[in-house]
Parts: sequence; structure tokens; C-alpha cells
Amino acid sequence: MHNELYMHLYINQTISGPNPNQLVVVNGSQQAPLFFGLTAISDWTILDGPGPNASVVGRAQGMHFQSGHIREKWYTSMNFLFEDTRFNGSMLQVMGTTPQDDQWAILGGTGEFVAAEGIVEHKIVQVDCTGRIYEIKIHAFYIPMNSSAVSS
Repeated sequence: MHNELYMHLYINQTISGPNPNQLVVVNGSQQAPLFFGLTAISDWTILDGPGPNASVVGRAQGMHFQSGHIREKWYTSMNFLFEDTRFNGSMLQVMGTTPQDDQWAILGGTGEFVAAEGIVEHKIVQVDCTGRIYEIKIHAFYIPMNSSAVSS
């Protein structure tokens, strides 16, 4: 039996300013277009809304690198780690490309989201000199784990 998950959330990617939530760890080629190869580690916040009063419900932790040689295309692999009351400690494994509006694949999960699979639709809803805000719509199926049903 699978459970279905649908969440409508936001991700805050802060590239610069007083509290950036990503760090460049490998500089890309300055000779190649678009800083090909540039790699960053991220700890983006997942929010319940797009505004300044939104609450943090989790973190998108992982890495992304500029894999497009002709046009901007960032390969992204991250874990959505939930910190809210209901899903605290649960995780979704996500991968795909940014910054274009598109989908990321959900490849698995832990905690409440064991064996999750599905998609995350992402759309950039705000861009400024410090970063981006993504609107995300998570749609996944997962297997609920009932510890009393597991035999030893």
C-alpha cells in the first residue's frame, strides 16, 4: 500500500549577502563559457510561503554544478530534510537541473517517506542580486512503515 504526498512549498537560494546558504567549492573555467564546472554546496531553506514571515519547514542540502557548456544548466542533487513537527527527520532524495522551470525527480526517501518516488515541479518566482526563490510542488508516493508490522 502506498501513500500519496502533495506539498506546496518554497526554496530560498541565497547566493550573496550577509547570510548566504551556498558555497562555491570548485571554481569553474574562466576561459570556458558560463564558468563550466563551477561547483557549489547548498543548504537552502525550505519555507511554507514566499514572504519574509514564512516559516522554515526543512532544508535542501546537496550540491550543484554548472554542467552546460553552451547554455546555463546546473545539475542538482540534494536531500530535502524536513524539520517541521509532522515530518521531522524525514528526507526526500531529489535530483535534476536548474535554473529553468522544470521538474526534479524524487529517487527515494527515509523516515515517513520510505521508498518515495515522484516529482518536484519547480518554478523561479523571484530573482534579485542576492539569490532566487523557487516555488516547489512535491508529488510523491511512498510506503508507510509500521514498526509493529515488522517481524524480527
